Amino acid sequence: MLDRLTESPQFWLCNTKSYNQTFHKIMTMKKKTTAAFTLIELLVVIAIIAVLASIALPVFSSVQTKGAQTKALSNGKQIALALRLYASDNNGTYPSYLVDADGTPTTNPPTAVSSSNDAFCQLFPNYIKAEAIFWLSKSKWCGTGSPDEAQDSTLTVPSSETLKSGENEWAYVLGLNETSNPSLPLLADGFITGGETSHKYSKDQTVQGGVWKGVNAIIIRADSSGTVEKVSATDLTVHGPNGSSGGTQGDIFTTANSANGWLGTANTVVNPK
Repeated sequence: MLDRLTESPQFWLCNTKSYNQTFHKIMTMKKKTTAAFTLIELLVVIAIIAVLASIALPVFSSVQTKGAQTKALSNGKQIALALRLYASDNNGTYPSYLVDADGTPTTNPPTAVSSSNDAFCQLFPNYIKAEAIFWLSKSKWCGTGSPDEAQDSTLTVPSSETLKSGENEWAYVLGLNETSNPSLPLLADGFITGGETSHKYSKDQTVQGGVWKGVNAIIIRADSSGTVEKVSATDLTVHGPNGSSGGTQGDIFTTANSANGWLGTANTVVNPK
């Protein structure tokens, strides 16, 4: 009798359904149990993320700095090329003096400009159209916002609107011309405040002259070539060949070696304003 009952379709259908329901409940409980992170696993994941972030952030910061330097270097070369174009129309000389609206020096002998802005403004609008290539967001010589691109209606030196204060980060060597020694420095990142004679930079990026943390400086030469140069950790100036006798290297902006074809007393440096 029992054998016949257990062999009936109704018996097997009922037991199979019960078994399936029980199996489903067990698997559901198992899934719920294994899907969650334990506290230890969560802490391990957080630790791994923290380690990866500590590795990636310095690399990202370095890439940003290299990108900014590359852009600034390109801008500096464009400025140097504009100066050469200016010289081709002005007896071979670069802008260095106070001039009237016609470009004629206002005094005889000419009076040197007191800032690089007042030399560079003479490049507008014939040789340079946009103020943006003089501006660098990382430089404390520049304002927090991009240049307004407002320009004086006529040539005005000192400038009023064209390349006004806070719109230029470049220092400039006065009195050079298109026949000058091609190795002479022409442009550079702005020096520290009052650094026109010391030619020093700062390791403090929050002050003027600290744009690359006193580690590097962009130098554009008289031949329009440019490089990112190391700043000496000893005196915070850029060292290199400077016409000194015996080939001794030192401050490339020195005016003490004019007898050897280097910068002379007329080739002083002016900072931005």
